Parts: sequence; structure tokens; C-alpha cells
Amino acid sequence: MTGRFVVIVDPYSSGVLYAPAVRRAGFTPIAVRSTPFPAAQFTAAFRPDDFDRALIQDDGVETLVAELAPLDIAAIIPGSESGVTLADRLAARLTPASANLPALAHCRNHKGHMTAAVAAAGLPVTPTVCVRDPEQASSFVVRPDVAGHDLVIKPTTSVSTDGVTLAPGGRGWRPIVTGLLGRTNATGVRNEEVVLQRRLIGTEYVINTFTADGRHAVTDVCRYTKVSNGDSFAVYRDVEFLAMDEPHVPELIAHVRQALDALGFRFGPAHTEVMLTPDGPRLIEVNSRIAGSGMAAAAALATGDNAVGRFVRHLRGERDQPDGFTLRRAVKVAMFIATDSGVVTNTAAYESIRALPTCRGMHLNIRDGDQIQATTDLLSSLRLGWALLAHQDPAQVERDYVKLRRYSASMRVLR
Repeated sequence: MTGRFVVIVDPYSSGVLYAPAVRRAGFTPIAVRSTPFPAAQFTAAFRPDDFDRALIQDDGVETLVAELAPLDIAAIIPGSESGVTLADRLAARLTPASANLPALAHCRNHKGHMTAAVAAAGLPVTPTVCVRDPEQASSFVVRPDVAGHDLVIKPTTSVSTDGVTLAPGGRGWRPIVTGLLGRTNATGVRNEEVVLQRRLIGTEYVINTFTADGRHAVTDVCRYTKVSNGDSFAVYRDVEFLAMDEPHVPELIAHVRQALDALGFRFGPAHTEVMLTPDGPRLIEVNSRIAGSGMAAAAALATGDNAVGRFVRHLRGERDQPDGFTLRRAVKVAMFIATDSGVVTNTAAYESIRALPTCRGMHLNIRDGDQIQATTDLLSSLRLGWALLAHQDPAQVERDYVKLRRYSASMRVLR
């Protein structure tokens, strides 16, 4: 690719990995920050010293285009979910040869339009409706293929399971919809619409990819384990990295590649969540950016690579990068869970985790005496903490994981 500048829109979360890698490759990173800003939990990761320039979307896209147009830009990439829409618009204007299809931009950052586009391409999807008012869902919830089933209700644009709510048996959907509409979500955007979907039942996976010239190369594959915690039905417990030849993985990859085609992906990373149901793979959603919450760094530990590495090598002109990966280590990320709200005690129990042979890192964000909330979503999990286990022997990782859960269970919350 030609050009010496690389624009990273909203370099938060795992997006902080881009600037150092881009600079090492001989390019100059520029930060663009979209507005409104997302939750402070994301923006706290921003490292302004990593960039030669940092621009803010104060006066609309045209002002940014005018500021960036004189520069010799090699690529424009989103650093996190909040930057997806703006990165799409800037790339279409300034680097059209390295941009996703502009006509499908609305499908890549809107969960309702996304499902419709995938269905239009002939892929099976779960029954879905997108509404701006609860009354618009009235006919949907009584459809024969929906009535009596669990419903998942969520904002059309959000991240980290923020606002994702279960209506068991379809009951109580109306107040859930009412409560989500008009609320500002974690990306800093007001919920103008919400999606209602028949709940998918099965095992959840994530397929991470880097696309160049419309070719979707898989960088890593994970299996999620989620559990119920009080009224919250999808609390992350752990994330396990898998080999490409693991059972069902080839089928899931084929499904995801078709979905990426349907959504107009031509360039850049994607973090795709897909459920393996008894009827086969079903798309949950595609996120048009690298995996957040430290998962990109964990992927590099598991495979020796990630989408950031693929992106940088593409910048340097490598066009023969592999379609897949080799799993070098067994890697498991364990999320900590608070079953109740209250005052936390005995956090020293977590310190035993650091001594485990496979522990490659632990983030613990609480201490004795802190007032904490019960874990409800990924954001609250990250506020509590997590540990990363890795080893060439998968059995050793599993042994240490059992110990980790025993240690973490010793933490107490006083109500």
C-alpha cells in the first residue's frame, strides 16, 4: 500500500495496539476521536502520546475530510466499536480502495439491519424485529414462530452485552423495550431503536478475521461460556481459544465468511459472534473491529498473531498471508463474577491465582471494603477483573482453571 499515514478512529480498548505496531512498521499513526465519546471505561485506554496528531469530530465529517485529505493516507481503521461508523465514512471518501462497501455501511453497525442483510443473502437467521416503539413489536411477539419462546432484547448499536436483556417465555418484553429506548448506551449513543429476537440456544463461538481485497482470513477462533447470574442470563465466565480443526469450527468459519460477504466487508478486521444451534450456525452479530477487552493480545499469545499483525503486514505489502492460523498454546481467559452486590472481602484469595504455573496475567480492580455490584454484563465483569491462563499443555491449563475457580469462590460479598 502507498501512503505514510494511518488513521485509527477511536483507538480505545484493544485499539491501543494499533499505533505502536503501525509506527514500528514505518508509518505515522493519527488518532481521530468520534463524538459523542463512549463510556469512560473505554476512553481511559486512549494514549495520546502514541500519535503524531489527534483530531476530534467536532464539526462533522466534512471538516475531518478536509483536514485529512492533504495527507498521504495508507489506511483508515476503527480502533473500537464507537469508531466503526466514522471510520467507514472516512475510508469511503479518502481510501476507497481499502474500504468496506459504502452501500452496506448501515448494516455493519446496526444489529437489526445486519440480520436483515444476512437473511437477504440466503443465510438462516433467528426471527428478529427492530422497533422504535413498543407497539411496533406487538404483532411480532404473537407470531407462531415466536410466541412462547424466550426473547433477547438489545439496543441496535451497543457493545459488551450492554443492555442485552432476556424476556423468559416472551413475558415482560414491553417494559424492557420501554426501558432501553431513549437510554444512552456504553458507546455514548442514545438508543433510538431496539431489536427483539427469538433466543438462540446452543454453544457460542467467536471467529476473528482480517479482510483484504474481499478475502476473509481467520486469525483466531474462541468458544464462549456464559452463565446466568441473578436476572442476567449471559454473563461471561470464560473464553477459550480453539484450533481451526476443532469439531464444528470449519462449518462456523464457512458461515461467517458468507455473512461477511453479505455485509459488504472488503477491508479490515471483524469480530463475529455465532451460535452453533441444533439446526446449524446462526449469526449473533458482526463487530467491524478487532476483538476488545484484551482478546487481541490473548490471540497473539495463542497463535502468535492477530488482526493487528495482519493489518500491519498488509500495509507493508504482504499479499500472501495465510487464510488461517496454527494454535501454538492453549489459552483460556477467566472472567471474575460477583454473584451479589455489596461490600467485598477476602480479595486476597485472588492472589493465589498469580502463582499458578499457567497464569500469564491477572487484572484485579477491587480491594477489601469496596462496594461492588453483581456482575450483569461484560462491562461489569471487566470492572471486577479477569485472569489469563496459557500453556502448551492444555491439561495443565484445565487443572489451573479448576484451582482458579476455587480461589475466586473464596471472595465474599457482604450485603
